[in-house]
Amino acid sequence: MTHRKPKPKPRPRAVSRRDAMVCASSGLIATAFGVVAGFGGSPDSGPGPGPGPMEPWAEGGSGPAPAEAASVPAQPWMPDATLRPLSVNFTPGGLREVRGLVLHVQEGENSLHDRFSDPAVRSSAHFWVSQSGEIEQYVSAHDRAWAQGTGNPSWLSVETSGFASRPLTAQQVDSVARIYAWGMAQHGWPLAPAPTPLGRGLGIHSMGGRAWGGHACPGPLRSAQTGEILTAARGRHPR
Repeated sequence: MTHRKPKPKPRPRAVSRRDAMVCASSGLIATAFGVVAGFGGSPDSGPGPGPGPMEPWAEGGSGPAPAEAASVPAQPWMPDATLRPLSVNFTPGGLREVRGLVLHVQEGENSLHDRFSDPAVRSSAHFWVSQSGEIEQYVSAHDRAWAQGTGNPSWLSVETSGFASRPLTAQQVDSVARIYAWGMAQHGWPLAPAPTPLGRGLGIHSMGGRAWGGHACPGPLRSAQTGEILTAARGRHPR
């Protein structure tokens, strides 16, 4: 038997202060009340109170087993999105199922591609939507983004530009609805909200509680817009 010498791990570089905070990145979130809290864990431990990346402990999956599964779709990339694939910060082929779409708030502005391309960040999302409605896709729907802790193996994720203290723009509502209608066609998602991680449909980051990082993301204003998103999605994918 031959033994391969393990490759040395690259040393992560410091994250610039200019980087916008993301609710999923480095376990940090700025809530609508202006409070910044740290969450996350280490590669070999469960979620803890200290700062750190969320995805490594999510790989172990300490949360409850999903009640039902949806098959991984044949179409990995959304045709209407600007495709900007990442080379780091995701798990190839890491989805066990596709239960729905989870809504996040960026707590910042501008494209997240450069931030998610930084190995030190150790975070990502499948999609990003600008305030003008532009859609960027960073991770294939066949692969696992690092966005919401133990929910990563079962859900797609969308970051929305802006802040929790401000609602989604009309353009963002329409674009998230376009993503959701695409997911309905590809994944068989129901036209319904997902109130818990055991459900299926359109969910929010905070519904996962501590196992998903303990975040308030995307905040009350944007969480209240899920019904508006689903109404718009119904017009794009009637059933």
